[in-house]
Amino acid sequence: MDRNEVTLVGRLPEVVRVRSLQSGSTLSAWRLIVRRHQRGRGTRVDTIPCVSFEPEVTVAVADWLPDDMVEVVGSLRRRWWGSEGAKSSGYEVEVRSVRRLERRITTVLTGDEGIPAPTPPRPVCSLTRAEAVPVEESIAVGATCPEPSHTVEKSTPAASVLRHVEVPSLG
Repeated sequence: MDRNEVTLVGRLPEVVRVRSLQSGSTLSAWRLIVRRHQRGRGTRVDTIPCVSFEPEVTVAVADWLPDDMVEVVGSLRRRWWGSEGAKSSGYEVEVRSVRRLERRITTVLTGDEGIPAPTPPRPVCSLTRAEAVPVEESIAVGATCPEPSHTVEKSTPAASVLRHVEVPSLG
């Protein structure tokens, strides 16, 4: 007797994607990270794609968040895509039933949190032109940078250096 039954318990790495199909049904798709213990090699993980066309499953997975520990039960399915000359295939679990086992505290940023916008970076002086300045002036801290004129000085005095450029701090 043939039997194609898969039960997986693992962690959800990202939000479940739910989309409506032209037929009117919905498809939910997600990945599941499952640990695999190997003798002598430690722990490795497999990332397994899961899909479901079942409305009850789609409703249940819609509120799952990244890092939730979940259990899925379904069947292994091989899917084909691409044109006739360049067919590709892959396996995924077509899920019949699900349950969330554990919800880990996770912060998901949606962009609506009212986080203040980052301050724009301070301008950095252009280094497109070497400008000759006396040594004493180049040491001055906080010296401002002139706008580059995109012309090259033909003669540079021996006792001059490039203008001091202040690099913005990262803090």
